[in-house]
Amino acid sequence: MSDRSSCDQWRLRRQQAWLYPRASTSLCLLQQVICSAKSQPGTCDESSDIRIHFGISDKEKAAMKNRGKHISKALKSLGLNARKVPVVSVLVSGGGLRAAIACQGVLSELSHVGLLDMVTYIAGVSGSTWCMSSLYSQSDGWKDLEKAENELRRRLKEDSWDLSVSEDKLCEAAERDDYSLTDFWSYSVVYYLTKELLDTCLSCASEESEMGTVPYPIFATIDHYLKFGGKEKILNAWFEFTPDWAGYSTLGSSTPGAYVSTTHCGSEFEGGKLIKQKPERDFSYLRGLCGSALADMNTNLITIWDNIWKFIFGSDTQEKMPITDPEGVMKAIKDQLFNLISSFVINGHCSGDSLKNLQCIMTGNKQFSDAETLTEQMMGHLHEASPHQQRQFILDLLEKTFQPYLDKKSSSFSSFVKKTCHCILHWKWGTTNNFLYKYGDSGDKFLTDQKNMYLMDAGLAINSAYPLVLPPVRNTEIILSFDFSEGDPFETIKATEKYCKACCIPFPPVDDFKLDQEAKAPSDFYIFEGENAPVVMHFPLFNKVNCGSEEVIEHRHKTYSTFHFRNYSDTEVSQLLEDSKANVRNNKDRIFMNICKLAEAIS
Repeated sequence: MSDRSSCDQWRLRRQQAWLYPRASTSLCLLQQVICSAKSQPGTCDESSDIRIHFGISDKEKAAMKNRGKHISKALKSLGLNARKVPVVSVLVSGGGLRAAIACQGVLSELSHVGLLDMVTYIAGVSGSTWCMSSLYSQSDGWKDLEKAENELRRRLKEDSWDLSVSEDKLCEAAERDDYSLTDFWSYSVVYYLTKELLDTCLSCASEESEMGTVPYPIFATIDHYLKFGGKEKILNAWFEFTPDWAGYSTLGSSTPGAYVSTTHCGSEFEGGKLIKQKPERDFSYLRGLCGSALADMNTNLITIWDNIWKFIFGSDTQEKMPITDPEGVMKAIKDQLFNLISSFVINGHCSGDSLKNLQCIMTGNKQFSDAETLTEQMMGHLHEASPHQQRQFILDLLEKTFQPYLDKKSSSFSSFVKKTCHCILHWKWGTTNNFLYKYGDSGDKFLTDQKNMYLMDAGLAINSAYPLVLPPVRNTEIILSFDFSEGDPFETIKATEKYCKACCIPFPPVDDFKLDQEAKAPSDFYIFEGENAPVVMHFPLFNKVNCGSEEVIEHRHKTYSTFHFRNYSDTEVSQLLEDSKANVRNNKDRIFMNICKLAEAIS
């Protein structure tokens, strides 16, 4: 098969997967794709700066070989002389700051009991990537996980968040042409929650990963266009970041992957060629990219709006605002502006009631005379204004409302506020240059016609990165699934089984009815096994073993809510670490037994 036909096959698979994301379609296409993979493994165009690829990168292959040697030594030190070592993938789910802390506890305990040396991959979603990025950002982050845990507790206890530092990072980010709400989320909300800014990049972990001294990391996101491009959930939406490359992951025998070097992700491409290189985004940005779905749209909107207000007027509006507000005028304006924005973003049109309330509040106040005039004009033309005109009305109103205070700030700060407001009203997240832009002539609007792609929190699809470790190209034989989700502790398992059926990927059978019966008070360990499928060992965070009762489990969920935007006490952090550690400690023998069972011992 020619290089071109191989590329065309890939584009056809992507396009058909969008139009017909069903298991029957995957089965119909299976034989064609296998033939394509066998005839043209690897890259489809050596002159291109991107890769259409069945399998993993050469650097990841080297990392797996070296990691295998490391695991073999670990097994030998425990008395097992293995000819072949199983590929063990640790999955750490999303769950905001709760997940970040619990992930640290799990990794610390895996290290303490000697199991971390047997782990090949660590794949994270959302809040767990906050912990992963902290460890991979330091050259010695994995050498002493107890030290990393103590450092986490210190940061959270001392509240090392600085409003001015956050403001500087946001002003800098707003200078980029791909600035989006992800930047705002990264350098304000995630920084506030984790008390940490990381200016190193994922590619910096490439050398250590390739040496095999640490588990190979996979950071999960999803493509907004593919995820929401049709009525059904899209199978091909997963977009991975590794130290070596980033892109749409290989789905095994059903769809090849499309990748670009991690250092070039975000740079400008056209027709498969790099035309303008841009600096790789740092770990702080990657945290926001992976972990921006802490709540629904309205909760995210409230959080962003409150933070913008804080940046403009200071952390304490009553004390730091340049005007007195004895009657709560600014508070009322803030609330009505939020109602106006929320109505437009969620419902697609302005709220007439909010405009009337704003006009009433602003009437007679010289500070807001221009804003009041504009509000009156908006009310007069609201019913005939298009969504585009209404959006511009709101942007003009925000500018006139904030202008007296922005005049006292720097031009870069004013630009940051205006850009953020623009992103809110377009609800723009994860904007990055599409490396597949104008690649080939398939006409697939979701992949090649868009100059930008929009990456989002993978928790919006499946709150655990099963799709990135299950395809045969990564040969995963054991999955240790540490689930920090809020709500149903088995949702990721059930969703993954459905996903795998649609993608023709082997996965153990799951009894939904039985799991639903145990959801409110789960055990701390479940094992799922099936023919030609990896062994899945699942560990719900809060369970009847480490919590003792359904009442305590419920209390834990309330204490460590995903929508948690206040500081945890040191006691709360310690409890969460202990709960997550207990799940490893109490099941370490079961984990080790299954690893030994799959290892091929030399007789």
